[in-house]
Amino acid sequence: MAIRRVIERLLAVGYGLTYDAVVRGFGPFEALLDEVAGFLARSAPASGRGSMKVLDVACGTGTAAFRLAREGYTVVGLDAVGHLVEVAQKKRGAGGTPGPAFRHLDVARDPLPGAETFDALVSMHTLYWHPAPRALLDGCRRALKPGGHAVFLTSSRPARVGRTFREVWKQEGFASALRALRWLVPTALFEMFRDFEPRYLTRDEFHAALAGAGFEILESRETFLAGISLLAWVRKRA
Repeated sequence: MAIRRVIERLLAVGYGLTYDAVVRGFGPFEALLDEVAGFLARSAPASGRGSMKVLDVACGTGTAAFRLAREGYTVVGLDAVGHLVEVAQKKRGAGGTPGPAFRHLDVARDPLPGAETFDALVSMHTLYWHPAPRALLDGCRRALKPGGHAVFLTSSRPARVGRTFREVWKQEGFASALRALRWLVPTALFEMFRDFEPRYLTRDEFHAALAGAGFEILESRETFLAGISLLAWVRKRA
């Protein structure tokens, strides 16, 4: 078991370190970040996004956190893999600007400094792999102010290369399907070797999990690579 945990960590770190190269300039992922940023803009208080504190849960090396910080939000990124946090912190230091803050922390398990102080939260594709999904959602809820907003993304089916390639080809053409392989191939390989039990939720199951954890669903949609992901924009219920 100890050896398996070491292998699992190495896989996670390896994928995390290559993730920036995979998604940098990748149109569908940039469009996904645009969607997330759009929902956060709709969540902003009257005082504007400059006063808005955003939590990025399972931030990895900070891809989304850096993008949101450039939008003007005050961003804190959390990840349970310490090495990924170290990489994100080094990227922050190399940028020459304050940027996001990063912490080594699992919101499902660890006490969160600044609980109930965040205006908004982003959790991108965390729910389907996290070993304690209800604890994850409970931790996310605790992080938010009363009435705070969150954007949750989860995978609705496996990232099977052939099926998704054909679906993207049918919807967007061969060139788009070919470009999609840039994300599909490394993701499929990573998931093949990981030791985890994925939970691919239907829309109803996704909504039920969010509602059961105390969130009001404001808007929901399929997104990313022929609808391989589900997105929900939610608000913390009183």
